[in-house]
Amino acid sequence: MFDRFSDRVGDLIVGSIVTFVVFVWIALQLAVVGTDPIGLSEPLGWAATVIACAALFFRNTFPLTVTFITLVCSIVYYPASSIDGPVLVTYVVALFTLAARGHVVAAWSVTSVSFAALIIPEWISGFVHMSVVETYLLAGWFVAIVAFGSMVASHRAYRAQAETAIREGERRSVAEERLRIARELHDAVGHHLSLINVQTSAALRKLKKNPTYSTEATLGVIAETSQLSLRELRAMVGVLREAGVDSPTGPGPSLEQLPPLVAAAESAGIEVVLRRDGRAELPVAVDAAAFRVAQEALTNVVRHAGARHVEVDVVIGTSTLALRIADDGDAKGGKPIAGNGLTGMRERAESLGGTFDAGPREDGGFIVEATWPLEVQS
Repeated sequence: MFDRFSDRVGDLIVGSIVTFVVFVWIALQLAVVGTDPIGLSEPLGWAATVIACAALFFRNTFPLTVTFITLVCSIVYYPASSIDGPVLVTYVVALFTLAARGHVVAAWSVTSVSFAALIIPEWISGFVHMSVVETYLLAGWFVAIVAFGSMVASHRAYRAQAETAIREGERRSVAEERLRIARELHDAVGHHLSLINVQTSAALRKLKKNPTYSTEATLGVIAETSQLSLRELRAMVGVLREAGVDSPTGPGPSLEQLPPLVAAAESAGIEVVLRRDGRAELPVAVDAAAFRVAQEALTNVVRHAGARHVEVDVVIGTSTLALRIADDGDAKGGKPIAGNGLTGMRERAESLGGTFDAGPREDGGFIVEATWPLEVQS
């Protein structure tokens, strides 16, 4: 809508300026030269002038039509009138607009036709208004006008493509950010809620069997887990609120946080063996991704596997980080766990140039393996 309004305002301004120039020029010609000799039809010449100027007020809305109208008016005007008025300017403006609006082929075609059409009336009138040299110079101007209009059209097309690319990039960024937030919520909050669910279900079962069962330890684990979940959720919301602001957000997920993760799994009755081989400063993105994969894998073990023993191996080599989580639970006949867990883990590995594999073990249980290069391209 704004573009249409701008075009209409431009038509009004350009049309008014050209009309003013044409009629002032004609008035000066009348005052200085007069109408001697008389043209073929002075009223027809005046009509052509009025129509050509009026058409310019619609040059952006109907560029091709206006170009033909101004061309016909120019062809009619010069043999009909003895006044050497600049009616041809209306055609020049219309021709430029036609090319600038992207109708380049049409503009070149009209230019070729108009050049031939303008020579014929000049030849009929004995080149009264223009000499032969001036006629060919005018043809050169026509070529230059269309060429310049074509450049303007190309620039507009390039700018439109750039703006479209920017908008598409912004949409992709928003989609990627939504996916990242969904993964973070699933991995962080979902993990803690799963542990709370397991602890609560286990406590309820024990209470049914033994009404005197003490739930103090279980409630303590639930309280600690819920506090961790709230802290992560608040940190995530804080990052979103401070988007674009250079402010400290605290440490992010890291493999250094594996011991509390292991302790939470052990509180659910699972024996967890954590082994770490190698020490090196990991890239932040790799460190966070590896922790989230380990977190999701342990969550799946607690929720689905029915395992009693889990091994977590972290191997930091000179160029690669390897993570392995293996359990002795029920692998469900080799079927992957439904949901976004495995998909999210794979994305966290492969998005940083790593590898991911998950499936049942030959001797029973389920295994998750992931690797990351330590030199991550930004």
